[in-house]
Amino acid sequence: MEPTLITAKQMQLGDTVQLASGAVPFCACTVKQIRDGFVTLFRPYVHTADFSYTGGVMCYVGVEEYTLPIEYSQEYYLLERKTLK
Repeated sequence: MEPTLITAKQMQLGDTVQLASGAVPFCACTVKQIRDGFVTLFRPYVHTADFSYTGGVMCYVGVEEYTLPIEYSQEYYLLERKTLK
C-alpha cells in the first residue's frame, strides 16, 4: 500500500503525520490546532544527559510544538486520520 502524502492545507485536527521518511524516532506529530492560516503540530521528544551514573543515564522527555503556514507546500506522510465527534 502506497503511503498518502498530504500538505498542511489538507491536514485535519487529530491527524498524525510523519515529518521525515524512514524509521526516524519521534518523527510523528499530531495536528493540535488549525487557526488563522496556521497548523499547529506537537510531538514528544527525548534527550539524555551527557553523563552517566550508577543508575544509568538521565532521560529528559518533553513536547515540542510548532506551526506551519497553511499554504506551505511541503508534503508529509499521513499516518492516521482521526474522525472527531
